Amino acid sequence: MALTQLSGDKTITIKPADKGGAIVIMDTSYYREEICRQLSDTATYERVSYNPTFETQRELESFLEKHLLLGTIDKATYTYLINKNPIMPVFYILPKIHKCLERPPGRPIVASTQSLLAPISVFLERTLTPYVRLTKSFLLDTSHFLEIVKSIDTLTHDTLLITLDVSSLYTSISHEEGIRAVTLLLEGSDMSVIQRQFCVRLLRFVLEKNFFMFGEEFYIQCKGTAMGANVAPPYANIFMDRFEQDHVYPHALFQTHVKIWRRYIDDIFCIW
Repeated sequence: MALTQLSGDKTITIKPADKGGAIVIMDTSYYREEICRQLSDTATYERVSYNPTFETQRELESFLEKHLLLGTIDKATYTYLINKNPIMPVFYILPKIHKCLERPPGRPIVASTQSLLAPISVFLERTLTPYVRLTKSFLLDTSHFLEIVKSIDTLTHDTLLITLDVSSLYTSISHEEGIRAVTLLLEGSDMSVIQRQFCVRLLRFVLEKNFFMFGEEFYIQCKGTAMGANVAPPYANIFMDRFEQDHVYPHALFQTHVKIWRRYIDDIFCIW
């Protein structure tokens, strides 16, 4: 009875914490206020006056039919990539109580399971992940990190251990910079030109048609990628790898002082 009563109380919103596994009970008024604050960032989100699902679905089906005829994909892949009965993605946040207990900021999530773009996102994740594993600073998991740490030889007294991360990486990546990074990575792969072009165009669909609902309103994310999308981790990894190749590894100070530089998506460990 208590659980039923709580679940029906519209004045509170109950969510898992962003980290740590706690259950957080917030005033619904604050929860909505925090979401509206984030969605008011017009550099990242754009409100649209209509449901973009049907327009995007027609465009996507036309594109996939063309590549089915060209032989880029087979019938099974074509069938998998088309979701005939998509569910509209919805926007929510997970409270970051490790940053503030009273008024926690929220990590933005777009729940996109069974959405129009979900099969494409899964397809791109499976396609890109093997290449991510080949990047220079790649870390698979904690065990992989510990193996690297154990292999370090004697450190001198002037060694610095450094950790850093990227602020709001997923929502900060410019579409064009992210697509450039993926394009350059695939150019060094064994894919044919038409397969590379196909994957990059699918990625544009996921990035540029990333629409969702909050309340009764429709939005499109016009910068970065949504947390919750399958392709988001490999996409962010590829962007960071390109950033490192362009700006980190060639730097004279890096080449002189950095003994180890390893990264798990946006979390970096460095020995200087």
